Amino acid sequence: MLVADDNEATCTLVRALLRGDFICDVAADGQEALERLSGREYAAILLDLRMPVLDGYAVLDYLREHRPDLMQRVLVVTAALSAREIQRLEGYDLCGVIAKPFEVDTMLAAVRQCAGVEGSSFPRGPLLAGGMILLLAEMLRRV
Repeated sequence: MLVADDNEATCTLVRALLRGDFICDVAADGQEALERLSGREYAAILLDLRMPVLDGYAVLDYLREHRPDLMQRVLVVTAALSAREIQRLEGYDLCGVIAKPFEVDTMLAAVRQCAGVEGSSFPRGPLLAGGMILLLAEMLRRV
């Protein structure tokens, strides 16, 4: 699993949530994500849109042109979900799009679907509401 997001708290939270099912690599920007993608295969890719150096759209454009086989493994997880952003994302053949803050179960189910994991043991029940997820992420980052 590749998590491409410049928010350290979000990356820490996602890694903690997925550690039972996936080994997670983290990229802090789009350029680092492309470097990691050139040397390794990933079951799924969680991609933020707003990142430094290269943004998520640059990563999507690269994948569409050079690695179209990976597009169905990309799950965009972003706070940038205006009507314009949604319309722009419709131009890509993505696995899915989730808005931040996200519901934990929704994100876990989407990741498992993008990775093609069979026999999901979900749903786990409502673990956290959207507003609490960022607080937990910050707490995990400090541990």
